[in-house]
Amino acid sequence: MKTYLLFFSLLISSLAGFAQPNVETREIEILPESSLSISGNTNISEFECDFNTIRFKEQSITVHFSSKGDILDFRNSILPLKNTNFDCGNRRINKDFRELLKTEKHPEILLKIQQIEMDDKQNAHVTLNFEIAGKNKNYRFPVRLTGDDQLCFEGNLALNIKDFDLEAPSKMFGLIVIEEEININFKLNIKA
Repeated sequence: MKTYLLFFSLLISSLAGFAQPNVETREIEILPESSLSISGNTNISEFECDFNTIRFKEQSITVHFSSKGDILDFRNSILPLKNTNFDCGNRRINKDFRELLKTEKHPEILLKIQQIEMDDKQNAHVTLNFEIAGKNKNYRFPVRLTGDDQLCFEGNLALNIKDFDLEAPSKMFGLIVIEEEININFKLNIKA
């Protein structure tokens, strides 16, 4: 009986080894000289909300990934962005921005890294899951990679706020209306 139990446990552990590729875990740090902003338009002007990248210094991020050729697959690798760390340059716009993101109920935007597919040494496609106001959506978009001692990911992504069931507040009795498409612009300097 003991022989069967030993054989069964060895079989299960070997099957688990085949089912899961070799997963690596690393601590990364996003350096404060990085930049991240959300920009958009209203029917009368543009706006831009900059993330206070000094806040990245307060946290290190753990990433879990496996590699297959030029593809890195990630698991449980999340970059949280507190909504209150975005500054739109004016208290009233900050308040509107936080209201748009339903900050009281959902205080963070979560960026969940899914995959990085290298095209060549300086270009890749990244798949991220965005969780905004409790709603999730995957996006795949190109990024540019540079750097030697530290790696820099640079790119932008256009997304529609309706994808997250967000309703842009209209101001001045509907005379000022935010357009549905916003842009996320980033230049993230990363140190492993």
